[in-house]
Amino acid sequence: MSKLLELKIRKYEKIIHDHNRANKRFYDELLVLVQQCEGRYKSVDEAPDDSPEWQSIVLKRTEQPVLSFRSLKIRDMSARKAAKIHQEAVELHNRGYPIVTIAHILEIRASTVGSIIASYQRQINSQNTVQSHERTRQLGANK
Repeated sequence: MSKLLELKIRKYEKIIHDHNRANKRFYDELLVLVQQCEGRYKSVDEAPDDSPEWQSIVLKRTEQPVLSFRSLKIRDMSARKAAKIHQEAVELHNRGYPIVTIAHILEIRASTVGSIIASYQRQINSQNTVQSHERTRQLGANK
């Protein structure tokens, strides 16, 4: 595997790790606010909409971390870069990565990865069929 692809995988893993850490921090802080609200009003449902505790919860909810990835289009890339992306997608697929993860690692659309993988599988199936026919023909010739 190329060093560039290894870097892309590490970058993806770091994004996931950082998001998970931020998400945990968000929910920990939200839990504290909910507990404060429940301490004062016995239940979040009973808190008045204009109470500072409820307003803190509402404000905090707008701060929830969002996990997002770039999604470039193959047609916007040079032919060389697109060919490299195809090669990397197949390599990641062969290593067992799911399509969506490959898309996130390579920063392309999942539908594009799906098309690349389907094309690759058709090519492999075609090669296997040709090889199978060739073996059958050779066995027939050897009789």
